[in-house]
Amino acid sequence: MNTEHYKEFRDFDEKGLKSQASKSLRAFISSFKNDKEKEEWVWQYLPSMEINRHSRIRHEIFHELVYPILKAGYENNDLACTLWLGKLAQNIFQAQKLHEELGWVSELGLFNKCNEIDSSNDEARLLLLKAIMSWLEYSAHEWPSGILYGNDGATLEQCDEISAEVQRVLKLDKEHAYSEFIKQYVKKLSEYQARLNEIVN
Repeated sequence: MNTEHYKEFRDFDEKGLKSQASKSLRAFISSFKNDKEKEEWVWQYLPSMEINRHSRIRHEIFHELVYPILKAGYENNDLACTLWLGKLAQNIFQAQKLHEELGWVSELGLFNKCNEIDSSNDEARLLLLKAIMSWLEYSAHEWPSGILYGNDGATLEQCDEISAEVQRVLKLDKEHAYSEFIKQYVKKLSEYQARLNEIVN
């Protein structure tokens, strides 16, 4: 690989010279001799990569270098690859073909898999916890109108699923960072279930 091309790309990109940046990046991607070189560069690059405010990295880098390495590891239940796919999930969601290849997996699904691969890994645990919490926070954001499941009000069966996720938060949250939220959330969920039961009965 010729890292000079990558340095040129970075320089052009910082100066806002888009066509020169693209040309240098293409030259850099073409300079890799084999997959082993790509893999070595990707693992060097990931910890210090530049992402935009949407947690996305330059699409050519993601599609042609990063994604193939991470996908291969993900399919072999490799923790590091699955963790990085989760962290870079916005890149996957922006590319329908890639998202379809991964079975339309969600960020929560990726971090769930990480926790299954190694439940003792703290980074995986905390990322899964954060993903479940985002889901719960979204589900309660229209309260007191109701509790959402997706874009609709949760059914009684879906309330049971939500309750199971609440129990998972309690197990995962070893630092008790979300105790107060969960306490309030459980009250809302109980009230909402009571409302649904009244309608059913």
